[in-house]
Amino acid sequence: MAYADPMSRVPFFMFQDREHGADAEASKEKGYEVPKMVTFILITPHGHKGDPLEFFADEFITRKDGDARKGLYDPAWVSEFKAGLAAWREGKVLPRNGTPLLTWERILKSRRDQLAQRFPTVEDLAAVPDSSLGDIGMDGRVLRDMARGDIKAKTDLSPVVKELADANETIRRQQEQLAALTSRLDALEASEDAPRRGRPRKEAETA
Repeated sequence: MAYADPMSRVPFFMFQDREHGADAEASKEKGYEVPKMVTFILITPHGHKGDPLEFFADEFITRKDGDARKGLYDPAWVSEFKAGLAAWREGKVLPRNGTPLLTWERILKSRRDQLAQRFPTVEDLAAVPDSSLGDIGMDGRVLRDMARGDIKAKTDLSPVVKELADANETIRRQQEQLAALTSRLDALEASEDAPRRGRPRKEAETA
């Protein structure tokens, strides 16, 4: 089941562990340089073309968490990044499309782990027909309807989230323009004041 508005879903992301720099503590202990393993997040923003963008996972998620608290980023996406990173470090692989069920915090972790084996994404769970609710379990209808409700709520809120993000971006640009203008005015005033401070008074010139 796809989102009514594809822009409302979390961008595609995945994680990779790669060597980056040296592990100072391990190198000191071993007596030779030991590579440091770092987790990267590869993310493809909506509308981005080309290879995914790469960031240090922990730093990226911390930064976006701060942006979300300021209303500059979707907090639901940050939650999915966090849950995805935790799942990755537990050795679990997230699906490439849709909202990973492993990151769906509406149900207990043990239940998510169980369901994700058959329904990798929230969209998969929401798409289960009435005739197959038994495949989910005794709580099948409740979970299926909950998944559908979450998808609908995210779709309904997407215009509001986009409008807020656009407004915050406009404010940010205006603040940058104001700061630049203030800086230019300060520099102009300083250049105009400099000759006056160095010019002798007329009384001193005629004395």
